[in-house]
Amino acid sequence: MILCVALVEKIDECMENRKLIFPKAFAVALDDMGWVNGSHMGKNRGQGPSRAGVNKHFTINDYKAVVNAAQTIGTRLLGLFILCELDRENSCAKYPTTTMYGIDWDNSENVSDEQLQIMDFVKKSAAHLEFGMHGVGHEFWPEKMHRVRAEWYNLIDKKPWPEETLRDHFKCFREILTQYEINEENGHSFPESFVACAYSYYWNPDGDYSLGKLLNENGVKYANASFSYIKELNPPKEQNGGGFDHGVHVLNRINYGNEWFRYETMPTVSLDNQETDIIESHFVNWLAQDSTLQTRVTENWINYFKNVQRHENRYIAKNTEQLHSQWLYNKYAKIEEKEPGLAIIDNSCMPDEVYKFKLLGNMVLKIKINTNEHVSSVTINNKQISSYFEEFGYAFLYLPQLEKGKYILKYTLGDSNMQTYIFNNGTYNIYRFEHDKDFLSFDIKMYGSQVVTIKCLAPKSIASSNPYLKIISDDYNKATGILSLEISGRNICGESGTIRLSF
Repeated sequence: MILCVALVEKIDECMENRKLIFPKAFAVALDDMGWVNGSHMGKNRGQGPSRAGVNKHFTINDYKAVVNAAQTIGTRLLGLFILCELDRENSCAKYPTTTMYGIDWDNSENVSDEQLQIMDFVKKSAAHLEFGMHGVGHEFWPEKMHRVRAEWYNLIDKKPWPEETLRDHFKCFREILTQYEINEENGHSFPESFVACAYSYYWNPDGDYSLGKLLNENGVKYANASFSYIKELNPPKEQNGGGFDHGVHVLNRINYGNEWFRYETMPTVSLDNQETDIIESHFVNWLAQDSTLQTRVTENWINYFKNVQRHENRYIAKNTEQLHSQWLYNKYAKIEEKEPGLAIIDNSCMPDEVYKFKLLGNMVLKIKINTNEHVSSVTINNKQISSYFEEFGYAFLYLPQLEKGKYILKYTLGDSNMQTYIFNNGTYNIYRFEHDKDFLSFDIKMYGSQVVTIKCLAPKSIASSNPYLKIISDDYNKATGILSLEISGRNICGESGTIRLSF
């Protein structure tokens, strides 16, 4: 009896002065990947694209630098690709508004095995680099050698480009992707994320024609742009604003001092003064001008992200879906911690569009923990949460997708971990987690190939509901009770399914 009282007192001491934190997510978009040449062709009245603004030939090592950073950070960075210089079959010539040369487009000088190597690496790196859509040629050419900014909306004359012409740009983008076997025939969805070149987003959510309509038709779910460039279209006015455009969730983003054409450039505005959840960067910001210094530049970005994760009110979104989900929860859901260890989550006001267009994923909460302290138990409506993670003195709680309604979250802190849980140190999404003495199952969206770490009993069998969501290997450590499950997904945009363990 004395032991039980002492244990209760210890738990009370752990919970005292603690509270759940409902953090803002953090993500960085990398524009202008995909160029072969970096030289600026738009300056001094030039009629070509700005490209990357540097005199550089991009190689596979540049992509490896970004992926190396993402692996160490533990995130899936959003890369936004321009595809015209990856065009191996001169598809752009069929769609003359996509490049400065119109029907005379000839990309033979850029065609080599190097392109194949880069794109093969990008596909294999889906766990840490998202292939997002930026554009075909970045600008719009109503006629040969007559450039108008920019590809997706006429920023000069403040009017949209013809709908059918932009449909051609999507067709061209698809055709170039097919040259690298990134298409439905090979099991790949169209990119789910988009950033408009030069912020040329035609925002018209209440009209019959908008950019969001075309994006939705092609399978895009998430977008970001700088709303300040399209004020005449009356986008959301908040600095961290966002909204729905024909089923696409669009967020505002801001550049915080890292200019698009500068090598190894970090944001100059402190994290506390950054108002948007996603911030702007460009490919060359992540690269060293001298390749011998790349390790230092990569380390600078890694340390930048580590400081985000240490910040009380922010956390690193593991992927774009999670970024947008957390933004939506922060805007529409309310959390009230009635007492230490007991919180009410009210998600009654979540818009219907979120569910209609399948935009919502995990809610993430965090709590400060001491050395050798863990979340010993946690449930939402008496069911276990999806997954759990610890880093830099915080415990991160990944909740399942929340339907409209109210939820009760209960948790305790102590010196022991939960008996059974997924330790989410990857970039995948866990949507549902369920277990009893006979089985354990979870719904997952896997990007690339990653190891899922599970605290559980030794399984007798392991099965996947999706033949393209493959179990590559499994290793059970009897001493720790940890199962390491390597899972691979075919779809570059994420492979979904259910994994079931039987005991």
